[in-house]
Amino acid sequence: MMKLYQIKKEIELNINKFIEIRRYLHRNPELSMKEYNTTDYIIKKLQEFGLTEIKKINSTGVVAVIRGKSKKCVAVRADIDALPMKEENDLDFKSVNTGVMHACGHDVHITSLLGCAYILNKFKEDLDGSVKLIFQPAEEIGQGAKYMIENGALSNEPIPKAIFGLHVWPKIEAGKIYHRHGKMCACSDTFDIVIRGKSGHAAHPENSVDPIMILGNLICAIQNILSRETDPLEQGVITVSAIHAGDAYNTIPDEVSIKGAIRALSEDTRIFLHDRLREIAKGVCETFRASCEVNIHFGTPVSFNEDFVSNIIEESIIKYLGDENYIYNPNPSMGSEDFAYYGQVIPAAMYRLGTGFKNTNNAPLHSSKLLINEDALFNGVLSMVVIAFNLLEKL
Repeated sequence: MMKLYQIKKEIELNINKFIEIRRYLHRNPELSMKEYNTTDYIIKKLQEFGLTEIKKINSTGVVAVIRGKSKKCVAVRADIDALPMKEENDLDFKSVNTGVMHACGHDVHITSLLGCAYILNKFKEDLDGSVKLIFQPAEEIGQGAKYMIENGALSNEPIPKAIFGLHVWPKIEAGKIYHRHGKMCACSDTFDIVIRGKSGHAAHPENSVDPIMILGNLICAIQNILSRETDPLEQGVITVSAIHAGDAYNTIPDEVSIKGAIRALSEDTRIFLHDRLREIAKGVCETFRASCEVNIHFGTPVSFNEDFVSNIIEESIIKYLGDENYIYNPNPSMGSEDFAYYGQVIPAAMYRLGTGFKNTNNAPLHSSKLLINEDALFNGVLSMVVIAFNLLEKL
């Protein structure tokens, strides 16, 4: 049985330690697949906390296990990488790594899971099974979850039957849990298109096939896919984010290349957007006597909160943190999350941890001015602990 009062007291006694951990991590961020110091620091802290079953995954990433009373197992995941941007906050613990910042709150994710590890190891005799702790690199480039799965995080003993994790959410007051069932985050795909026309003098466009003019028509046509061909209740986004053409004032170039992003909240919509983008690009270019090459790259899949795990999260928060700390999230996000890959293997769900300051216009995720209200750390640790206990009991 979970000793909730003692667990809360233990978190209170160690909250300053957890804040110090978070500040160290914030001061020393590392980019995707280069989280070498972060990995070693996580291992050091786990060892200090008394854990012995710790595995370093190649040069970056960690899996640790806390064994309880039965053979059941659940996993908890935290991503550990930072973003390539310069921090603009005036903090004593601001990033010392030039051009790198924990602007997506992964320092809080790591700290919450380390705190969870500390508490669960203290109370492991009460655990109805094992908890596998997954510290994952490279979420920001959408490669880390696959990397951990390929290296046995879900297939090596003990094999978890479910997995959960959290993500900070600065729009919500610190310590509140913001959660939804079903669709959580969109897929994240990219595309490259090259339009090939015929170069010529800018004063004599009739002698050329102008790929820039054709691109203008294509961009408008692409938006018609969403406004006129997609169910308004099925969210989707196609964004042209980069355009490269000629570099002279008086010359029509022979080709234009563009890059962009595709987001969708269902696999059917995802494939439909891919297919229509190819068809419309080809059709527009043929209409204006040009040709094109379209390459679409699959990225992170749609992230879906599986019913059983998602319901356990809701139940645990309301029962153990209090109804006042639970906020239902009515809308999925068009952002992406490579946590989705775990959900393709075992039941998975993720929730949001509020990290905002009350009555403040908090900077968003991926902002160089993101600030974390460290009051959130208590419930960051506690939420992971109670969900792990409850999930093991219900498996």
